[in-house]
Amino acid sequence: MKRWLVPITLFVALTPHAAQAALTRYSLASRCVALTPRGAPLYFKATDLGRYMIGRRDGQLLAAGDSTVPAPGPDAEWVAHVARGRLTLRSAQKGETLRVGRATRFRPRAAHGCRAYPEAQLDAHGRAFRGTRRGGGLFGYADAHVHIPASLRAGGLVISGENFDRFGITQALGHDADVHGPNGSLDITGNLLKTGVPAGTHDTNGWPTFTGWPRFDTYTHQQIYYRWLQRAWLGGMRLAVAQTVEDEPLCNLEPRRAHSCDETDTITLEVQELRAMQRYVDAQSGGPGRGWFRLVYDPRQARRVIQRGKLAVIIGVEASDPFGCSERAGLPQCDQAAIDRGLARYQQLGIRTMFIAHWVDNAFAGAALEGGAKGSFIGAMNIAQTGSPFLTGSCPEAGQGDQCNSRGLTDLGRYLVGKLIDDHMLIEADHLSERARLEVFDIAAARHYPLLSSHNNTGGFWTPDDLRRLHALGGYVSATPDQAAKLAAKINDLHSYGFSGVGLGTDTGGFAALPAPEADASTNPLRYPFRSYDGHVRFGRQRTGTRTFDINSDGVAHYGLMPDLLANVQRSGGGAAAMRALFSSAQAYVNTWQRADAAR
Repeated sequence: MKRWLVPITLFVALTPHAAQAALTRYSLASRCVALTPRGAPLYFKATDLGRYMIGRRDGQLLAAGDSTVPAPGPDAEWVAHVARGRLTLRSAQKGETLRVGRATRFRPRAAHGCRAYPEAQLDAHGRAFRGTRRGGGLFGYADAHVHIPASLRAGGLVISGENFDRFGITQALGHDADVHGPNGSLDITGNLLKTGVPAGTHDTNGWPTFTGWPRFDTYTHQQIYYRWLQRAWLGGMRLAVAQTVEDEPLCNLEPRRAHSCDETDTITLEVQELRAMQRYVDAQSGGPGRGWFRLVYDPRQARRVIQRGKLAVIIGVEASDPFGCSERAGLPQCDQAAIDRGLARYQQLGIRTMFIAHWVDNAFAGAALEGGAKGSFIGAMNIAQTGSPFLTGSCPEAGQGDQCNSRGLTDLGRYLVGKLIDDHMLIEADHLSERARLEVFDIAAARHYPLLSSHNNTGGFWTPDDLRRLHALGGYVSATPDQAAKLAAKINDLHSYGFSGVGLGTDTGGFAALPAPEADASTNPLRYPFRSYDGHVRFGRQRTGTRTFDINSDGVAHYGLMPDLLANVQRSGGGAAAMRALFSSAQAYVNTWQRADAAR
């Protein structure tokens, strides 16, 4: 029961006087303190703003009633109150005041000898850079398509693992068997996406050994734990679009669910999760607004956050039937009033970018066809949702393949695009059928409005003419991840169309694999430690639990290995030019957002 404890090797050096001077209800996070002059050292693990679990050296957690518990949970959570330099702790569950001897009000003093609550290591040394160039522009890269809260999609029992849990990593990444079954046999969606059949098994061991997952080719396991995301930020990411996601037809296929399949309800839960994650990061960082993870709602906010060196996080939506606007037997299941209400709700939630379609046809447009086992799975979902298979025909442009979805933009779709422009919402052009995308281009050109391709060539092929049109509109483009040389080539090719910066669209959490180990990794490995592109941070091999991750053998097993991938890009052919374009992408995205915000 004590395996969650590991020795602390480094503490923030504080004199007792300094500890008292800095005391707030938030300032105890990740600190080793003694509550009384001769008290035992106690480790404070923040569970939320001003709330903590308090660990003793023997592995026990303080609980109400002068008792202890061996495992994390509500019994071990305490609410901090500070008045006149004195600390009081009350049980979050029972309201009892913590007593040490006769004392109930304390002046905490810095101490040594604690055992820290377990956490994924950053294995990064140095300070994150402020995201500005000497000329005043922004410096840093964007991931314009990352599904941070995706564990709530499809009813909430498809992706195993959480971005964070208030009771720590053992809870966030330690319960795969509860979600996927003791041998992984309940991972129906993961099996369908990989092999086209629902049956299959996998190793369910996450925390602490991680022998089963995460892997670079996983579809249904958490890869964006908040510390892994933090490591990517340290590697230079300064803007992320957190794509909330739901697909009602996928959710309806799942026999087990933690919540309903209503897409707007799920998206609302995911937005709430993003806000809770910001609070949690703030709690670990010492108080409101002090964390590196900042939700932003307009381009000016994004610019300020990046300039301060933090991660600007925009909320987007990638859904199959936004606002419930599905199609059945050729008939739309909504009207213009539903669109107006839905967009107003999105704005209220803080959503600033959205897809018109995702995997299946809806009341707005046809969806792009996809290939392989995933494409077959999506085709079956389209029949289940609309009552009809995709209607296919010749593609509208050369190079797009032999067959495309024949369905373009509907009258309701044209209304939606106009409303999105009126509301200054950023419009995602991926996943639309090729015909629908061309129609969106025409509307956007008439209104002088920029578009986004946040994971280019995912859900529909983009021709050179499409990319030229996107650039002419002042739009933004991202490359999908790949092994180093291929990723460099993708970025450089997109940059050649005139885009001032080209970002990443990793689609992590979106049923998409990350890059495998390099083919020559055994003879030409990335050597650890390495330095970030900006040179400020020195990275070693990332450790979580008892597992040490190495990109040479593991590929990009989780999001925290993005700095390792970029280090490989730097040393590949064309890598220098690709990294310059990539680290201009945060500025490029903000520029596009400013154009949309200023459009009339």
